[in-house]
Amino acid sequence: MKLIKSVRCDLEKSLINIGFLGAVLMTCVLCFTAQAYSDPTNDQSFSVFEALFRLDKRLILNDSSLSSISIFQKALSGYITMFLPIIVAFPFMISFCTERNSGLMRFTITRSGKWQYYLSKFFSAVIGGGLSVMLGVALFGLLTAILFPSLSSYDVPTEQLKWLLPNGYGVMITKMLGTAFLYGALSTLPALFFSSFCRNPYIITCLPFMLNYVRDTGINKLIQSAFTDLDFDKAVRFQSFSSSAVTALTYSTELDKMLKNALIFNALMAAALLVGFIIILELRRDKGV
Repeated sequence: MKLIKSVRCDLEKSLINIGFLGAVLMTCVLCFTAQAYSDPTNDQSFSVFEALFRLDKRLILNDSSLSSISIFQKALSGYITMFLPIIVAFPFMISFCTERNSGLMRFTITRSGKWQYYLSKFFSAVIGGGLSVMLGVALFGLLTAILFPSLSSYDVPTEQLKWLLPNGYGVMITKMLGTAFLYGALSTLPALFFSSFCRNPYIITCLPFMLNYVRDTGINKLIQSAFTDLDFDKAVRFQSFSSSAVTALTYSTELDKMLKNALIFNALMAAALLVGFIIILELRRDKGV
């Protein structure tokens, strides 16, 4: 009961601040950097922003890949995969760093207890990060519904429609928002871990971004090397370790090998970072700093 009250209190601190609103809006803006269209004549790619202002309106009205639902399905790509570790840190970082730097952390631990405090920070950070991304993607979906034609306005064959939306609009939108929440929650974990021993908000936000970039760059090189060697099984295994691997849940109809490995890897990483977060805070003699 005390843990639930602590989580609710920390969630209020995380959600009712300018950082959370900024994370939602920044998520929505970064969704517009996803690739919306590729010109087959010259292989030129257009982001959602570019598609709105540079593509011919007749092309948008005639190509079903530019329908609102098709654009919405691409939300979790583009630059969002690079900058998400920075964005999701904003909701909890502001309140947590303020609490530590002011010395309020010592009194909070005294009132709630050490373990309730550790777990409360973990759950509130994860939920806050997940909600910020989910709401940002939802806002992007609402805007695409306004800015792009609906799929029903195109002459789409029944077979293609079943392939695009095998379970209907409702299931697809639910999967998108659920995946966005999971992706945001997992992306919050590195910043939460660094906050256990660092009080500088700039380092807490920038270090996960740098490590995420190095990680994905290395994995992409390994995937390209595997494709060059025609070792597709190895390429799939490497892809499971990508930071954006869980986004495949948006279009998958079953848990394939890559998704299973990605979910297992992320679950183990979440557990390891939680344990590390608790151990570092527990080793501090003065729990108020």
